[in-house]
Amino acid sequence: MAGKAEATDKRTYEIVRLGGKDRPMVTAFLRKFFYHDEPLNVAIGMQPGQSSPALEDFSLSTLHEGISVGAIASDGTLVGVCVNGTLSREEDEEGRREWLKEADDVPEDVTTLKRPEEQFNQVRRLLMRTSAQGNVFAQVPADVDKIFDIFILSVDGSWRGKGIAKKLLDQSREIAQSEQHRLMRVICTSYVSALIVSRLGYRCIDRLDYNDVVDRKGQRIFPTPPPHDAAKTYVLDL
Repeated sequence: MAGKAEATDKRTYEIVRLGGKDRPMVTAFLRKFFYHDEPLNVAIGMQPGQSSPALEDFSLSTLHEGISVGAIASDGTLVGVCVNGTLSREEDEEGRREWLKEADDVPEDVTTLKRPEEQFNQVRRLLMRTSAQGNVFAQVPADVDKIFDIFILSVDGSWRGKGIAKKLLDQSREIAQSEQHRLMRVICTSYVSALIVSRLGYRCIDRLDYNDVVDRKGQRIFPTPPPHDAAKTYVLDL
């Protein structure tokens, strides 16, 4: 599936499917934009160009499924990505069990966590908690074994405001429908992404306020900049 669109400033882009072969291109894009724009990464002090092997493996763990999409400019540059995957009921249950095991593993003092791997582990724990709270499979009949999961949505800063995020989400919905999925899920850690999906008809089924995520001293683990105040789970019925 592919579709062409035109930005208001006449720069053109094409929406294409992405797979494992595109990992180097997607990795470079995420390092340049997503990793230091995403509110949780900002909160743990990630700098432009900085990443970690664990973060990148986590972020791109579903790319090989071939159901992600990207916006490619006319010069071949990647200017937006929507990294998608499928989530099975068994994987969701396994994640919930893992979260319960780690629920009490709260850092004594978050300010002492300096290494990128230590910092990213806190992001991973928050996403596990959010997924467990959201309990997405409660939204579908018991015979539904898999859902379509939107993992990362990011657009080149110089191309924002031109409808690329919507195009990426629309194309993702078409892929989900073509593969007979009944539900799409997206965990929004950014106020902006939550606003986008809510305008597209997604409904919020869970909210985790960042104020409530603290270390044993009561310090916020994620002092996110406003207006990013919560991780929200949204779903879209197909």
